[in-house]
Amino acid sequence: MPLLPFILAGPLGDDAPNAYTRMMMALLPPGKVWRLIDGSWLHSLFAGLADELGRFDQRSEDLLDEAIPSSASELLPEYERELALPSTGTDDERRARIVARTVARQRYRPVDFQNALAAILGVAPASVVVIERSHAFAVSIGDVREIYRFFIYRDPTLPGTYSVADAQALVDQIKPSHTLGQVIESVNFLCDDPHSLCDRDLLGA
Repeated sequence: MPLLPFILAGPLGDDAPNAYTRMMMALLPPGKVWRLIDGSWLHSLFAGLADELGRFDQRSEDLLDEAIPSSASELLPEYERELALPSTGTDDERRARIVARTVARQRYRPVDFQNALAAILGVAPASVVVIERSHAFAVSIGDVREIYRFFIYRDPTLPGTYSVADAQALVDQIKPSHTLGQVIESVNFLCDDPHSLCDRDLLGA
């Protein structure tokens, strides 16, 4: 009989130990001699091994978060030591400083996006407007993640042939992984919320 295949679609979470126990039990050869009964030494052995595999599963998931400065927690002191930054403020403020310093070291500047996108947008580099979110704006809307979002604005009244889709694809390719860049053709607010009068997203985003 073929062995039962297992495909892990992602981290197993809190059920990881039990899931690994079931996996190892299912990989045993068929036959009564391998029949497992709860409390047997073989079941206990698999359960013990599964605890360690579950711990490893969780730590590997943690590593994925820690590898990105914008979602790191445990490694914040390591990032700060590497970048010579102070370890003061809230975790969100510390992450923001780390991301800002990392971007500065990588030399991602508005002019880089202007030069790269000018040909696709059919305008001179100076006509490509880069709109960045400030820390003050992020605080004003209560979402610190807004400092990682920026917009590339192309005035649709300017002459020339251009492709917003191609420009967006290039932005997605060259932007830092922790940021969100969107190519837009309008900077007007959408006023479709009857309670707050205007929502906070830009048209074309």
